[in-house]
Amino acid sequence: MPTLVVLATADSKLASAWERQLPPGRTVLLLGAQEFPGGTPPGFAAVVVLDAAAEALLPAALARSPTIFVGEPRSLPFEQAKLSGRAKAYLSYEESASRLRELLPLLEELAEKQSMLDLVVEKNRRPEPTRPSARILPPAADSAEWWDFLEGAVENLDTRDRLVTEFRRASRHLLRASHTVFFLRDADGFRADRGTSHFGSDDPIVAFFENHPAVIDGNVWEIQADPVAELAVRNRLALWGARLLAPVHDNGRLLGLIALGVRDDGQPYDEADRARAVFFARLLRHCLAKSAQMSRLGLLTDHAIVGAKYFPNTLVLAPDENAPRHVPVAVRDLIGRARRTREICRVAPCDRQPFRASAGLVAETGGIWAFWEEASAEVQDTAIRQRVSRRGLLREIALTLSHELGNGLVSLATLRQFGPDKLPPPQLLETVRGDISRFEVLNRQLGLMQTLHEAEASELDMRELAQAVGAALSLNVEIGPDPVRLLVAKDLVEFALRSLIETIAENRGSHGTRELVLQVRSSGEGANLTALLSIQGKHLELEGILPEPVDGSVPNQGRLGVFLAKEILRLHHGEIHAGPGLEGTEILISLRSC
Repeated sequence: MPTLVVLATADSKLASAWERQLPPGRTVLLLGAQEFPGGTPPGFAAVVVLDAAAEALLPAALARSPTIFVGEPRSLPFEQAKLSGRAKAYLSYEESASRLRELLPLLEELAEKQSMLDLVVEKNRRPEPTRPSARILPPAADSAEWWDFLEGAVENLDTRDRLVTEFRRASRHLLRASHTVFFLRDADGFRADRGTSHFGSDDPIVAFFENHPAVIDGNVWEIQADPVAELAVRNRLALWGARLLAPVHDNGRLLGLIALGVRDDGQPYDEADRARAVFFARLLRHCLAKSAQMSRLGLLTDHAIVGAKYFPNTLVLAPDENAPRHVPVAVRDLIGRARRTREICRVAPCDRQPFRASAGLVAETGGIWAFWEEASAEVQDTAIRQRVSRRGLLREIALTLSHELGNGLVSLATLRQFGPDKLPPPQLLETVRGDISRFEVLNRQLGLMQTLHEAEASELDMRELAQAVGAALSLNVEIGPDPVRLLVAKDLVEFALRSLIETIAENRGSHGTRELVLQVRSSGEGANLTALLSIQGKHLELEGILPEPVDGSVPNQGRLGVFLAKEILRLHHGEIHAGPGLEGTEILISLRSC
């Protein structure tokens, strides 16, 4: 068998130069200590070409192999390696590009002789091999007990605690153990199924059983092990009062440990008992794995039952699976759209279809999930609310127009009583002129009502708008130091403020806007920023707002300008209401970005 040549360097160019001097199939590029995690077996022969800059990458398993040390002459690592006799030969980086083929045959022969010597020493250290005994099977009398045990294990497979209890009961009959403790792996180590015994994952006993997955008998110790690990195992045997330790092993990883006390008849455990312990631990490993799966499956089943009860209209389809025929047409159409767009699609209930549905792609399988619920009652409630709101709005418009037109038609109806031979008094003519002016204002307001939906919003500081309205109406304005910027329709908001303030001033008679104060504040931040405008003063009165309407009283919606102001505030997610203030009753207006 050719000797293995290990090139220990992290420099790819240097490794290529070395590799060109070697026969094919004799090289391994060593990039880390993971190349030999379990050490090297006796008889392993290797020659190491070690780069001084990559000495940390060399595994401890190759430290005794014949080594060619390559480094920079007169450097600290190179000189220290020479003083300590670290290698068999020392080369500079330049020399290593040409002289490896001269030195390698000699070192390969040395490595083979050294591996032979190690193998002979290892053989002399081992005891004389004994004839392997035939596999001892449980006697026929145990068959009934085995079947009883298997029945109990399968019956309790869904619960880990009951499963371990069944294995403990079986150990008394099948392994003849007077006492059994199961140490099973958890988050922070191995914990006993009864009592408080515990040992960590870094305990030497764990490494011992992961390297030697065999049953340990405290009376018959046949395994060559590290003294520290052997001492840890013997201490555990004494601490637990155990005579036999059977590891529950899974491909190099310790899953648990079965500690068996003395035999019920006081005799030492024999070869048949140790063979049964191996099968017993192997069966426990499989049962624990299936138990975890069944527990998870039971939990998922319970969730599925609850989901089927409270979320019946849920569907998960395979990539090529079609929706069942009982699925509504709107949902099937949504599933097809989700497959085409490969995005989450949603549909809201409306007059045409009564379902609220969602569908999207299942990333793990490429299938489709869908969920839907019937919302017929919600659609009906929405339609009723819209109808009630629309009827209420029409009623408010009718009452407001009736109020506005009724006040103006009084003078015109009086004027109709005068014929061509009888002239009306001058006071009546002046009243008619005022009413005609109000009709013209009413006509302009109706024109504004038709164009409310055409207004465009822009960012505006409400402090500036309040100051502009206050200057136009000779009104005192109080503002804070911080800006109150909202996305609003400036012309509409300005019209609403002017209409409200003008109506209040008109209702105050000779007081007008004297002693009225418009205060600007804010509440919230970001998207929740709200502008709060309060009108404060004495003798405040606003039709439909202040005083508040009382049930059973004569309807009074006030001016059309007040009605439009309220609608403009609704467009800006705001409202207007009256309430007590710091200096008496005040009218509070709230606005948000539209």
